[in-house]
Amino acid sequence: MKEESNYTKSGYIDITKNRTFREWGISLVLLISLTSYIAIFWARLAKLLPPPYNQWTFIYEPLIGPWWINNFFLDQPEYIRLEILWYILCFVSSLVIPIIFLVLIRRKLTDFGLGMLNKLGIRLTGIAIMVSIPFGLWIQIASPYPHRLTTMYVLSLFNKIPEHFLILGILVALMLPHRRLPYPAFLAQIEGSTGRKILRWLGIAQPVTSDSDNPILAWFGLNWTSLFAISVSGLVFFMIHLGRANPVEVALSLPGGILVSYITFRTHSIWHAIPAHWTLNLVPMAILHFYKFN
Repeated sequence: MKEESNYTKSGYIDITKNRTFREWGISLVLLISLTSYIAIFWARLAKLLPPPYNQWTFIYEPLIGPWWINNFFLDQPEYIRLEILWYILCFVSSLVIPIIFLVLIRRKLTDFGLGMLNKLGIRLTGIAIMVSIPFGLWIQIASPYPHRLTTMYVLSLFNKIPEHFLILGILVALMLPHRRLPYPAFLAQIEGSTGRKILRWLGIAQPVTSDSDNPILAWFGLNWTSLFAISVSGLVFFMIHLGRANPVEVALSLPGGILVSYITFRTHSIWHAIPAHWTLNLVPMAILHFYKFN
């Protein structure tokens, strides 16, 4: 595990500095471009559009769908084969293609969320996992679908990796001035009252620094630029949940998306938020499946 402790070396000041209008303009163009790319193959917001643009398959199905259905998983129903195709296309579109692009332009993958684990991230992951279980139960109880812990459901959890990489890692990084995530956050010395020690152990209750433009945001280790980055990431995370039948899941995806974006920003890695997302989906489903609380 790697832990950065030097404030200047961490890159935090450099990455979250206030930007010029030109830099804001570039961020806006990048935001529109990446959001459009995501909406093409992932966002359920597309279902609100008129036919034939209201299906995620309107691009892939004419090219790949019939060939896939006629050649793979022939012992499975057609809807299962299409679901498997959906998972594969999302994995390729949101993980493989972006990684190839970043490698070609010689950018470090660690600057976009594929960094190592660190102490702050592990602490936040533990808290996020505990918080995710009751909210996951709320989502599952409100679900209109039966609580079945199927193989396809478990396999779908792997789709959280490309989801986090594209929406939380790449998108947050591109909204920052140098188009990369900061190194793992500098943590102020753990001192003071018991409450303050606990908060600083979690990476908050941070002092105001030279790059802070708001004392409240500084308390969370943020400024206006970084708040913008995690907010738009959370909005896109919310966007891909629009159209789902469970209103509780849709409603919670906005604060949940902002939270996991914050964890990714502060820890320089997508790997800390993913276990909490898995727990949110898997543990409550398993409880309701095995104990038949329907």
